[in-house]
Amino acid sequence: MNTYQSNVVTGATPNPVMPTPDTIDEEFIETANVIISTAVELVRQLIPSHQSAIAIIIDKNWNYVRKYFSLSEKYANWAHYSTAAVGYGIHNWILEQNKTIRLTQAELENHPQWKNFGIENSKHPPMRGWLVTPIVDREGKNWGLIQLSDRADGDFTQEDEALFTDFTRLVTLSLEKSWELRNLKKKSQ
Repeated sequence: MNTYQSNVVTGATPNPVMPTPDTIDEEFIETANVIISTAVELVRQLIPSHQSAIAIIIDKNWNYVRKYFSLSEKYANWAHYSTAAVGYGIHNWILEQNKTIRLTQAELENHPQWKNFGIENSKHPPMRGWLVTPIVDREGKNWGLIQLSDRADGDFTQEDEALFTDFTRLVTLSLEKSWELRNLKKKSQ
């Protein structure tokens, strides 16, 4: 069960890709929201974890981020956390990597880009290890990232990483096909 309370997004957010969203853009955004909100739930169940998050970041610009969380009952105290993601520290660094990263808690805390959420430290759900991978389309464009933290039992494994990467490919393909459908509809207007 997801205890996070703020995953509802309504309407297309104007951004560089869709500066003046129309009905077709709104339809795409609705479809993308369903894909992302479903995926954030599924991945936490697929690889038993207490936290998952998906962030769609337009052109690596955190001003246009759309983020979804799934938190287990263990993190019920953070069910109303709603501060917008800004790409601070290791979260910004990961966008430049374009590859899956798996870190234990000790490796995470010792990473040179780890900033422990800066001024949000006391408010943000704590991380307990990290498995993160970019959402990269066939042309190499980075759409954002999918991440897991606090595996239900032990540290994330190589098998988890392989399954996680495959799952992300499926999410990426779903988003990509939805975007292609949006573009076809735009051309036929």
